Amino acid sequence: MADSSDNTPTNPLTLLKTFGVPEVAAKIYLQLASNPPLSINELSSQLTIPRTTIYDNVEKLIEFKLVERVFKHKSQKIKAYPIDTLQTMVDEQQSKADQLATSLDALKHNLVISPNFNTLTEVRYYQGVKGLEQLMWNTLKAKNDMVGYSTYGRREFVGKAFVKRYVEEFRRKRLKDRVIINPLPDTLDYLKKYVLTGDVHQQSRSPELIRYLGENEIYISGDTTIYNDTFSVAYWLSGEVVGIEIDNKEFVKTQRSIFESLWKTAKPISEVIGKRSSNATVYDSSL
Repeated sequence: MADSSDNTPTNPLTLLKTFGVPEVAAKIYLQLASNPPLSINELSSQLTIPRTTIYDNVEKLIEFKLVERVFKHKSQKIKAYPIDTLQTMVDEQQSKADQLATSLDALKHNLVISPNFNTLTEVRYYQGVKGLEQLMWNTLKAKNDMVGYSTYGRREFVGKAFVKRYVEEFRRKRLKDRVIINPLPDTLDYLKKYVLTGDVHQQSRSPELIRYLGENEIYISGDTTIYNDTFSVAYWLSGEVVGIEIDNKEFVKTQRSIFESLWKTAKPISEVIGKRSSNATVYDSSL
């Protein structure tokens, strides 16, 4: 049986617990999986667990469809099923998740929430990785294109799986994202490695939407996105991940006009990193 003191992510006991199997029940299953069918008394003796506790946890394992009772010669023993039986649970959970996603989409389309006309300005604060994910996902509410400034590099915090879902939704909505950068070495290396290779990135199919200006013209740090009536800013340097959203029509109108003025003077990134290669290697994505 696996060492119960080993709490590494790949330890069988730890993995069983991720399926909701109680620790004692998981220990019983692992003991049964490595032995022929055992009686309650044998399990109690081998695991030094009281018989009543064995009984209770065997019932839980039966509910999980991980074990069955075997009757031979008027005696009852417990037999472990193959671990593949948990696939049924995975399929059921996946089905529930799909149903929830469908219900949420329907709710978004059918639920009408009246705006608060008395509130001209709203400020929202976000912190940590989950906050950064929410801040990014909110940009998908853009009705038209979004514009802003960025140093790039959010993927190392939110992860590839989240980036993939974000880009899929971005493309499904046919959004556009115009960005101005400072041509710093780290930013340019990032664009060469990820965006211009055709990887999973919202701008990988339209690098012409990225332009640059020197730091003496505009200093850029973190990520700023302007969309609808929202001004969104995120920073993830110095070990702190924070973000702010400001909803104010006039403020955003001013910020967008500043961006458009800068966009006219900004230069195509092809001038500093060359044209995209048609045979470029595909790398893991970042945002």
